[in-house]
Amino acid sequence: MAELSNDEANDLADEILLRSEFLPAREPGFFSRAVNRVVDEIAELLSRIFGAIFGGSGGGAGSVFAIILLVVAAVVLVLAIAKALRERVAKSSADDSPGTRIVFDEIVEPEALRAELARHRAAGDWRAAVIAAFRLGVIGLIEENIAREVPGATTGDFATAVQRRRPALLGTYEAAASSFDRAFYSDLDVTNDDMTTVDELLAALRGPELSLAGA
Repeated sequence: MAELSNDEANDLADEILLRSEFLPAREPGFFSRAVNRVVDEIAELLSRIFGAIFGGSGGGAGSVFAIILLVVAAVVLVLAIAKALRERVAKSSADDSPGTRIVFDEIVEPEALRAELARHRAAGDWRAAVIAAFRLGVIGLIEENIAREVPGATTGDFATAVQRRRPALLGTYEAAASSFDRAFYSDLDVTNDDMTTVDELLAALRGPELSLAGA
């Protein structure tokens, strides 16, 4: 394996850290600048470390392996910062829009979801109805303090919350989540039976946000 020079190692680190896929897609001002500062500091730190590695008498495969580990660690750190930034921006956007909720990675309006659910039910579009109804179910979990409103939370995250705070509801939730996954992620048929499983979840979480549950 060819050894990298100090300059080549620095260029490689800068290229990896500054790729667009490792930076937030949005430009939220202060937070974006904070991320950029952290990235610059990481790049500077890596530069000093690489200089120490190549400035000594060592080298060869051991030095290259050390570089790879450092770059991977830096990339993981940058991705974690970017994820935290996206969550903060999403939460801020939801806070600026009264009546909205964050479901998975989307900002939704319960009233609009109820209208969608009624419309898709009437049309017999079970796939779209299951998706809208399950999102209402997630809102119900949040409203009843079973789950937290966290951007990027998955159906598995909500299942963990249900198991901890409302274990008796877990079977009902998992059946509804399975129907949602089939409707949202696959091309498999979605039927009225799937709608029924989600209706059961909505019935268990009936509240002001779910006034059309089971309608």
